[in-house]
Amino acid sequence: MELRPYQQTAVAAIDARLQESRSTVAVLATGLGKTVIFAKAIENALRIPGRRAIVLAHREELIHQAADRIRQVTGIEPDIEMADMRAVEDGFNRSPVIVSSIQTQNAGRGDSRRMHRFSNRNPWLVVVDECHHAVSTSYLQVIEHYMENPQSRLLGVTATPDRLDGKALGRLFDSVAFNYDVSDGIRDGWLVPVRQRFVTCEHLDLSAARTSGGDFQLSDLEEALERSLQEMVVPMVRIVGERRTLVFAATVKHAERIAEIINRPGMKTGHAEVVHGKTPKDRRAEIFRSFGEGKTQYLVNVAVATEGWDDPALDGKGVQVIAMMRPTKSRALYVQMLGRGTRALPGTFAGTADAEERRASISMSIKDHILCLDFLGNSGRHTLVHAGDILGGRMTEGAAKRYERKAKAKGVEEEIDVLAELDLSQREEDQEKERKRRLHVVGRAQFVTQDIDPFEQLGIVPRTVPRWQTRIPATDKQRVMLERNGLRLPKDLDTGRASQLIEALMSKPTEKQTWFIRRAGLDPVGLDRKSASKVIDLLKQNKHADARAALDRIKQPS
Repeated sequence: MELRPYQQTAVAAIDARLQESRSTVAVLATGLGKTVIFAKAIENALRIPGRRAIVLAHREELIHQAADRIRQVTGIEPDIEMADMRAVEDGFNRSPVIVSSIQTQNAGRGDSRRMHRFSNRNPWLVVVDECHHAVSTSYLQVIEHYMENPQSRLLGVTATPDRLDGKALGRLFDSVAFNYDVSDGIRDGWLVPVRQRFVTCEHLDLSAARTSGGDFQLSDLEEALERSLQEMVVPMVRIVGERRTLVFAATVKHAERIAEIINRPGMKTGHAEVVHGKTPKDRRAEIFRSFGEGKTQYLVNVAVATEGWDDPALDGKGVQVIAMMRPTKSRALYVQMLGRGTRALPGTFAGTADAEERRASISMSIKDHILCLDFLGNSGRHTLVHAGDILGGRMTEGAAKRYERKAKAKGVEEEIDVLAELDLSQREEDQEKERKRRLHVVGRAQFVTQDIDPFEQLGIVPRTVPRWQTRIPATDKQRVMLERNGLRLPKDLDTGRASQLIEALMSKPTEKQTWFIRRAGLDPVGLDRKSASKVIDLLKQNKHADARAALDRIKQPS
């Protein structure tokens, strides 16, 4: 399998990091092929004699996806250790690669847990898929087992390293080898552009909802969403039209109520199905297949169509709308939900060589963008994540707020190209900062100028002024005369100091007088302003001899 350029870069970066340290993370947005990347990293790691690899994940879908991709990329047939499926651990049929669920690894008690079937004496490459889960106790114990050998290495891959529960991945991983997010994928033409609409719901009030583990308590969320079902579902149906739509619901009851409203005869819309964690496996597969084929227009899911599900787009159109009817404070969750719609249709990039060509191919395809519907109400003390937060992760705070204000003002009537609008908001924010900076520079310059002592401007030392004179402000006539001569005066200038300044000014010719006298070939040094004026009058009358004689008399010591 030929890797994309960024995938090649990611694999090289992972290899380099794992030579320097024991662990690293690769962060790639959903739809950019992180499974391909870690499969290639496994192939490279197995070049070291005696090393084996194990991939850990928390969902069955992820297990089978990883096994299939490793087989495609490396040609190695991995063993699966999950529930009743057991990897061969003895004999010649043992695979160098195992793919296992974290639940299976922890099954049992003490030293009889399934992880102990596998020796930790030899070096392992431990790969943790969706590694933002890896700081939980269940993962840590398994990772510790396989990392017993000092030559073992740990690789985590995820679409988002964010965790609202405050547990940092830095406790487990030494570095980030590679980071390629949604906006990178869109700019480089690997993911479809994201458009956004905000739907305002008058009765959606999340202000009283409690928080647990960094996100809303589902019971509070369900109660708050129940009051605004109609004003969320009805606008969604109107906006969606005939487009295939993936709906994220908060709870099973919430999902069922959404589907019930969509399926009412009066709604005149496509059929909706519900899928959740307790949906039987065969029925779940049937529902997903029907949705992928376009036979079902709306798939309303509860925490199922996130990690581990990829839209097969068997209808040739793919998911075209993501409806975020499950408000969240978690970037990690939002990224997973949004990522279900950002994949381009299969075959879109055939024969395309660069980013511009790929973007053009997407724009000409049936799926030229994904529409994300976010729902607004009274969120109170809570800050809800929306599409702009995900694509604008590298923006300044001011630009992000500017985007949010504009997007919410446009509301439901207009689809916003999120990345384009974010870029515009950042440019506007940068321009505004530059404008304020220049105003500050000008203001600061004026402030500094005003604070300059006028005696310093003239290069003289002020004499002591009688106390009574300091209590008398400079007259308007004095101030006008001084300001006309380019001096900036303090507000508290008194008449005594004003007189000294005027005296100093009058003791020398002005620059204009000096220039006029020098142009006539005479030296103005030693003249005051009044005598310079007399000399200039004589020059203007073409009395150069008289002017020179006057200069000599003025300069002649008395």
